[in-house]
Amino acid sequence: MGRWSRLGAIALICLAAFSVLFYLSSSPLPENSAPVYVLISPGSSTRQISELLYQKDLIRSPDWFRIVARVTGADGDMKAGEYCFESPMFIWDIIADLKEGKVIYHPFTIPEGLCVEEIAEILSEKGIIDKEVFLELAKDPDLVSSFASADELQNCVYPVEGYLFPDTYLIQRSVSEQEIILMMLNRFSEVFTPKLQEKAKEQGFSVHEVATLASIVEKEAVVDEERPIIAGVYINRLNIGMKLDADPTVLYALGRYTGTLLWKELEVDSLYNTYKYVGLPPGPICNFGKASLEAVLEPADVDYLYFVSKNDGTHAFARTFSEHQRNVRIYQGD
Repeated sequence: MGRWSRLGAIALICLAAFSVLFYLSSSPLPENSAPVYVLISPGSSTRQISELLYQKDLIRSPDWFRIVARVTGADGDMKAGEYCFESPMFIWDIIADLKEGKVIYHPFTIPEGLCVEEIAEILSEKGIIDKEVFLELAKDPDLVSSFASADELQNCVYPVEGYLFPDTYLIQRSVSEQEIILMMLNRFSEVFTPKLQEKAKEQGFSVHEVATLASIVEKEAVVDEERPIIAGVYINRLNIGMKLDADPTVLYALGRYTGTLLWKELEVDSLYNTYKYVGLPPGPICNFGKASLEAVLEPADVDYLYFVSKNDGTHAFARTFSEHQRNVRIYQGD
């Protein structure tokens, strides 16, 4: 065989080898196929990952995947999480995404004013958590030990109540119930800064007391401009030893979070019943937003002691009980 013939044969062999490697490195999926979602469990080995990708028709050869992973330094260094792969793709692209941890994040939003059980219901309906696991963790006082003392938390239904800050969060599908709670608690600490905590202390309130009062303001206020006024009313009542008479605290005691109270329900024997017991209830009754927190820390300088709903989202405020009775007759017809 002549020199050119040997070079030609080598070229053909190289071309054939390249074609095989190119074939093995390309995805079996057609270019117009739908995105493929893959969930890599924590602790998965390269072999387990390769088999999963093969089952999803993302790679042609698990063995070749493992070889490329080893050559590229990704073997044992691929991150857990949920991934989305779209054609066209090559095996090194998949490996690069897995090594860099380009996981999918899913948003969820918790609005202001929801209690722990309502938050658990929302997350459960979205398939993010196991509701029972979440609620059991919510009973752990150690999770909020940096915000409140054991004595302050001892009579709370859920110690984390009030500290799960309402916001929009981005999570991985594999996130645990405890990780979600810790994420929301961390957001609370970002909003209720050390500077604000010092301000609360100057006003004679602990973090837990501010959180408790802010949660009541959250439930009572509809329009933002009234939040500082409502906070001022409750602080005035606390200062003179007057019962708060806050309907939302009674609803919380009854295990309800909306609706109208019956007169007989005001007699429920619970420390959360502020019609029965003087002072703040054992803890927050919902998870409040920043506006209610700021209202408690900067209450309006008013001398009101009473308020009643006007049935349009606003309230009529009064200094005396007789003024309040008049407002009740005007707006409630009682």
